[in-house]
Amino acid sequence: MKTIIALITTLMLFISVPAIAEDHGHEEAGYDAHESHDGHNEGGHENEKNDAHESHDEHNDGGHENEKNDAHESHDGHNEGGHENEKNDAHESHDGHNEGGHENEKNDAHGEHDDHAEEAGAIKLTPAQTKQAGIEIEVIQYRPEVQVINAPGSVDFNAYKLADITTLVDGVIHARHVRLGDEVKKGKKLVTITSSALAQAQADYLRSEAEYRKSKQDLKRIEGLAKEKIMSQARLQQTASIHQAAHANLAASRASLSSYGLSGKKIDSLISLKQYGQLTLYAPSSGTIIADDFRIGQHNAAGTRLMQIVDESTVWVEVKLSQAQINGLQVGHSGIVSVKNSNTRHKGRVINIHHQLDQTTRTVGVRFEVQNPEDILHPGMFVSAEIETGLGEESLLLPEAAIQRQGTELIVFIEEEPGHFERREVRVGKASMGYVPIIEGLKEGESVVIKGAFVLASELAKSGFEVHNH
Repeated sequence: MKTIIALITTLMLFISVPAIAEDHGHEEAGYDAHESHDGHNEGGHENEKNDAHESHDEHNDGGHENEKNDAHESHDGHNEGGHENEKNDAHESHDGHNEGGHENEKNDAHGEHDDHAEEAGAIKLTPAQTKQAGIEIEVIQYRPEVQVINAPGSVDFNAYKLADITTLVDGVIHARHVRLGDEVKKGKKLVTITSSALAQAQADYLRSEAEYRKSKQDLKRIEGLAKEKIMSQARLQQTASIHQAAHANLAASRASLSSYGLSGKKIDSLISLKQYGQLTLYAPSSGTIIADDFRIGQHNAAGTRLMQIVDESTVWVEVKLSQAQINGLQVGHSGIVSVKNSNTRHKGRVINIHHQLDQTTRTVGVRFEVQNPEDILHPGMFVSAEIETGLGEESLLLPEAAIQRQGTELIVFIEEEPGHFERREVRVGKASMGYVPIIEGLKEGESVVIKGAFVLASELAKSGFEVHNH
């Protein structure tokens, strides 16, 4: 019995040994895999998946299950050594990338900065943009500077373009067709007057005209009869005298109407009028209504001024100069007038130098005719006048509008080629008559922007160009 039990026990142990060995092998494999997995996590590289996959492929190529442990050891060694190398290689690659990459970035940024520096102060415009900006170019040349004197002055109407609207007949204001401040054209209706004196004159004219026509017909008839010896010469002379008297009366009536302001065309059309005794006054010239001191129904005697019209496209500026200042000054010399707190300049010319000194101030009056197309100058305004008296030394001259201020610098724009404008710093002298002498920064023959420079300066400011003080 004991022998049987011993045999059974031995048999069970024999059967269980492979199973234990197999379980032990699986535990070891799990432990090694766990270590491999930990090492893999410590490496922390995404590229390790590819390495692990390659190692696994090599393990499968072996084809021997009993080489699992060797492959596993090889895999562990690969993980430990390979990942460490990968760390070092990746770190070195990253360092190299940082060093080289940043250095390249610095060089690229420096290169871009150099390119920007090369283009600093330059503006490129298309032909359409150049036209829209109103840019005009002038080749700068040497020319004589204009010598000037400066003096204060006052503005007045150009009396040669001032018109009084006056009634030539007694009458009552019937209608007003314009108002104070209105701009009118030549021939525009201004005011209509009703006059009994005018009505009587019109009636006299119509009566005289009828008598003249009748006398003319009678004369023609008598002349025919006299040729046939039917009518005597005495009757013919009497009829001719009547006709001459009728003609004289007609002429007198026509002259009376003309003196009241009726035109020849109006007089000729009197017969077709439906209402008599009304006179309409028309604008003798284009201009502005600056006075209309009357009311509807107001009675006005002949010679009363009803309105004033003035053309303010030009005005007069009266300037007082000392006897020393008028030396060299002549009629026709040019001048420029400016108003305080305004950048607008108005061109003019001397049209009269008074021949009598002011007894109080001992000064000589000089009259300018000044262009005023924008209606900025008005009578009573005080202005400053620059008056040409002669020519001085030659200089490179530019219009004041060509000079722009940028920070503490004065600049102009040079056209290097069509549509390509370059900023140029300049030094200038004292401006006179709207021109500035260039002391430094430009050469004769260069193409300079004389109109539209402000637009280019604005574009330059938008581009972020920094002004450096030298």
